[in-house]
Amino acid sequence: MESMTLSADNPPAGFIEARRQAVGKANELLSRPVIVAWKDDKAQRFGPEIPGGSEDRWHDYGENYGGVLELMIGDNFHFIFTEASDFEEPDLNIASISAADGTIILCLNDACTEQDREQLGYFAGGGIGG
Repeated sequence: MESMTLSADNPPAGFIEARRQAVGKANELLSRPVIVAWKDDKAQRFGPEIPGGSEDRWHDYGENYGGVLELMIGDNFHFIFTEASDFEEPDLNIASISAADGTIILCLNDACTEQDREQLGYFAGGGIGG
């Protein structure tokens, strides 16, 4: 897996901005990047959340589920991407999220944040509203 640290000329204010920067860079390097796993050191959160997993379990998951690119944004934010162009269509494991600035973010369902799931219509505890 290729790893790259992006220096933060304009350090991200939080996870959402860091993710936008990572997706922008991943779009330059991959044809259809999908977030497989992530870690936010500031908030001490990571995804996917694996019950009973160690602190680095998010990284192991990213490596073992097709991760081809790891981007670190400054010292606090880490994202592992895979290449979706190799996936069979349609892949129901992928969520497409539109950020406020129009950036399209693709993530495996397990790597979406709780806020992403709410935006997609999922109820807290599981299931889709409708």
